[in-house]
Amino acid sequence: MELLALKKVSRNDIFIDNIFYGRRICFAFQCDRRTLEVEIRRHETQFSTEIGLTIGRYPCTLLLELLPPLAFFSQQFDGVDLPSLPEDIRLLAFQIATETLQQHFSTTLKTTVTIDSVGATTAERPPNGIDFTLTSEQNHVTAGTLAAPKEALALLAKQIPLTPSLRSLKNMEMAYRVCVGSTRLSKEDYRNLAEEDIVFLDQYELAKSKKVGIVGLDGVSICGSFSEEGVTVEQIIQ
Repeated sequence: MELLALKKVSRNDIFIDNIFYGRRICFAFQCDRRTLEVEIRRHETQFSTEIGLTIGRYPCTLLLELLPPLAFFSQQFDGVDLPSLPEDIRLLAFQIATETLQQHFSTTLKTTVTIDSVGATTAERPPNGIDFTLTSEQNHVTAGTLAAPKEALALLAKQIPLTPSLRSLKNMEMAYRVCVGSTRLSKEDYRNLAEEDIVFLDQYELAKSKKVGIVGLDGVSICGSFSEEGVTVEQIIQ
């Protein structure tokens, strides 16, 4: 008999799954008058670029499948290829090009966000982290993972709006389907239906007892009595 070994799940993994993968998270922000969309979702990919970050006082690692060109972050770097720059100024050029992004996230998270290093990936995929995809207006798509301590991830989680409770919504449009009777037709009779044909219902509840059933898009069924003013709810079936 073959034994099945279950992988140990850390507290950090549970925290990440509950906060970042419990619902679809997608947001966008401006970068040098261009829009960058970020969607948080799990993925499997090979990374080529490793960026060292400091969020507050917590060292973090950002792994990217592909590094977007510097011109995307700042138009003043149009035509400049980061790998072609001398090694001793690559970090400085990347910091200048992404200065707007650093300020954006520092303001959003209410703590400093700085870039400490940028280069080729040397580490393997981190055991835990936030997976995401980046999409630019030029349809440049790349995948990434942010590996960070739980405290740094908590700063990110605070900026993600929670899904509102249905009880907090005062006005919400909802489509309903009202059933007043039923019958059965053979496949041949159904296909031969034409305009102005009359279909007799086996149970014409509206005429007999004014009972109706209402089915909402959320799957909730309502049984009630019909009148000229509307329907009086008698039973709700979840």
